[in-house]
Amino acid sequence: MTKCYSQQDDFCNAITTIVRDAPNKFRNIRGKLIEANANATLWASGVTLPGTVGSRFVYAMGLFYEGAVLQTQNKDDLKSVYDKYKTLLSDCLKPQGYTMAQNDNLYPGLSDYKKIVFMPDEKEEVKPDVKDKAKPVLPPAHITLETIYSKDLNKYTIVMYIFEH
Repeated sequence: MTKCYSQQDDFCNAITTIVRDAPNKFRNIRGKLIEANANATLWASGVTLPGTVGSRFVYAMGLFYEGAVLQTQNKDDLKSVYDKYKTLLSDCLKPQGYTMAQNDNLYPGLSDYKKIVFMPDEKEEVKPDVKDKAKPVLPPAHITLETIYSKDLNKYTIVMYIFEH
């Protein structure tokens, strides 16, 4: 019998795959090099996150996954997509020991769309390896959902970031 997954399960599986590869600097799921310059290095994503309209891995002042779930010129399109992905992330990450925090959005006119940050509970954080004390302990990955506006493009974008740590 073949397993069937709903989009929510596929979404959570993809998020979990990305989060779990963060300590490896996303080496197992980074795709082909797209661009490298003095400001950033970009790779294709080897993981398809359901619902994204574009995704990639970026190294610019740190390494992270970036996945846009909506890009529109119409501000009225934001609410339903923002609420959907806030719920999908919460339903996926809370059972894994993450807590959600909301921070003010600093973009003018977007105060209804808080920056959502998911961080592991302190008690769930990675502890030092008792067998190999010399092994560095890296903070766990954290995830954000943000709504931004580009004046140059005249477009609103809802984007998820998964930071290496």
